[in-house]
Amino acid sequence: MTALPDAVTDGTVAAHPLTAAGTPLTTHLPDGILLDAAQRSAAAALGAPHRHGAYLWGAVGRGKSLLAEAYFEALPTRRKRRVHFHDFFLELQGSLGTRRTPLDRAVTRLVGGSRAILFDEFHVHDVADAVYLTTTLRHLIEHDVLLIATSNDAPDELMPGLWHEHFVPAIRLIEQHLDLIEIADGEDYRGVAPELRPTTGFTAGSWVLGAARESLPAIDLTTDAGIALTVRERSQGRIAATFDDLCGAPLATPQYLWLAEQAAALTILDVPDLRTVHREALLRFCHLIDVLYDRDVRVDVHARAPIARPVAAGVPARSLERALSRISALRH
Repeated sequence: MTALPDAVTDGTVAAHPLTAAGTPLTTHLPDGILLDAAQRSAAAALGAPHRHGAYLWGAVGRGKSLLAEAYFEALPTRRKRRVHFHDFFLELQGSLGTRRTPLDRAVTRLVGGSRAILFDEFHVHDVADAVYLTTTLRHLIEHDVLLIATSNDAPDELMPGLWHEHFVPAIRLIEQHLDLIEIADGEDYRGVAPELRPTTGFTAGSWVLGAARESLPAIDLTTDAGIALTVRERSQGRIAATFDDLCGAPLATPQYLWLAEQAAALTILDVPDLRTVHREALLRFCHLIDVLYDRDVRVDVHARAPIARPVAAGVPARSLERALSRISALRH
């Protein structure tokens, strides 16, 4: 196995060429954005030189994507790629499955000639991604591709529970080769500054209280991978489905990504009180909200109860907090 590059001959850690002079990311922030003390501290750490990149993490709504995107925009190269974490691995899995490309070669093809990659919203739901993630990280480090990742989770908290041990090799690569930058807790700006949020896409949606719609007949769809899913309406880029259709069925992130590709707007019907939903359905709901938010798909929720935090959900806390923060941005 090839040794990963890190130190130069005098024992010091060299700066990546794209970051050697530092990166003044605050000059690339949108007009009117004022950072609090914790955000300014994180911005200063992010703008400093890095050897292989940085892992920016912290609570929901703390501006991680805002800072990372400003930093990425300021990097002095056009050979860079911003990609949602799940999109990259869905593309990678497709290459492995349909083309039967060896994993190392598939990663090489997807990275291409990029000198820098931004993985926004780095969170792991699928144990199958463990090997893919480790191989991808090693490739980026060995080929001196600058990696910037944002996440709600500290590295050691990725994929908690039964499958955590499968992610230990990837976690150790992150901890050893990326600069870990935490944005300290503070206000969730998605909830307190609605005037700064976009008015289209996900945040144009709503959380509406009311009785369930009259029962609609099922419409069966089949994803590109041959997975069946059920919806209730489909027309002109709009899809409607019940909570049970999407979260009661054994669906996963790849199916939600496919659904997001089919719809500019999604209506979720008959959503129960979240405090009564069992663990698996609630976790799927969190994953669905992640995908819709990441892909900026408008979502309108017809619910039986106001947005509420389940007391004993059994769902990883960061996943739940992220989903609740995102749906709090909906009109309700």
